Amino acid sequence: MRAVRWLGVIWGTGGLMCSAVLAEAQADTSGGTPFAQLVEEARAQLTKGNADSAAVLLRRVTDARARPVAERVQAEVLLGIALYYARGASDAAAAFREAFVLDPGLEVSGLDQLDPEIRRLVAEARPARGANDTTRTRPAEPAQAAVYDCIKKCPTGVVRPRFAFLPEMGIAESAVLPSRRSHAFLIVQAVVDAGGVIESETLESVSGSAVGVESQVRQALVQARFNPGLFEGRPVRTRVQLRFDFEAEGIGTLKYTYKVVGG
Repeated sequence: MRAVRWLGVIWGTGGLMCSAVLAEAQADTSGGTPFAQLVEEARAQLTKGNADSAAVLLRRVTDARARPVAERVQAEVLLGIALYYARGASDAAAAFREAFVLDPGLEVSGLDQLDPEIRRLVAEARPARGANDTTRTRPAEPAQAAVYDCIKKCPTGVVRPRFAFLPEMGIAESAVLPSRRSHAFLIVQAVVDAGGVIESETLESVSGSAVGVESQVRQALVQARFNPGLFEGRPVRTRVQLRFDFEAEGIGTLKYTYKVVGG
């Protein structure tokens, strides 16, 4: 069973507003982890009243099946709160139910200051506790799914992932192209999980001639979404190579293209 406390509600001029929600768990979720960073970004968006933006960030955790159950449970509860303010009770209830599916013994406290409707939705999502119920234990962490290597050529039956979204990169001022040339490139490798998100700890630079762009590329890739790799029509984890090409276009203008490469 996992105990989670949800903190940070403030009274606003228009009624009860969710201004800052921070998940604190008994297990270690130190601030240096990618998960903690996503939660902090989502909290910041909630503080600004951008519940939809917070939900997008949290779905990067909830949709990533390879992530630890503990992270997904926390993200589902926080997603439910964000969806309540962004879209209403129906979407919020679905997220709360998913949290209890992942961990039927989940204990959520600290909701007493939130909207009474949120408390009701959480209570209704909780599985009924029978007198002889012995199943309310946290499920075992799933085994890490296999990674299909698509660096050069995907295995038979595997289709490599494709870019679905990449945020804009402000790189014109920081990039340095090789002398006497107007073109440069950067190649990185990473694992794209079955949810279409890059596993940030797998990101590594392989080669390239562009200088001063790697940090911006890494930041963009962590926020990118992919149509995930498929094996016999089923989403799978794949290791891929990504190429970014940069080209000077006039004075102070730099355009770039990107793609998943391989045979």
